[in-house]
Amino acid sequence: MTNKLDSKDRSEGDREKSRAYQREFWPGILAYAVVLVGVLVWGGLDGDSPWRFLWAVLPVIPALWIVRAVLRHVRRIDDYQRLLLLQALGGGFAVAMIASVTLAFLEIAGLSISGVGWIIYGAGMLGWIISGAVVGRR
Repeated sequence: MTNKLDSKDRSEGDREKSRAYQREFWPGILAYAVVLVGVLVWGGLDGDSPWRFLWAVLPVIPALWIVRAVLRHVRRIDDYQRLLLLQALGGGFAVAMIASVTLAFLEIAGLSISGVGWIIYGAGMLGWIISGAVVGRR
């Protein structure tokens, strides 16, 4: 008979930590989406008003709430979960840095790349997701 400690089921404490993270994370995502839609609809980002720069960075405010939620989650979880999360973050960071260097060299060579920041962001997030899946399976 298998010991209960060998079970892959999450403990009640782990589930509570996850619920606490969800309670902090999803309001930030929702606020980010609302602000982003407002900026895209009313921000006039393609205009010539100097206010467009303020509008452009407005979604960063709710994104900071998301960062806060992630950092609080890192402090709550146990050492093993923290190790897995930080390994996944490290993988995402490495992918973002390789994407950044690759795109920078392509720009130096004369290739005009539109939305380079979004490409780097997307590569880093995808790297984080894939790294998380890989380290979580071990």
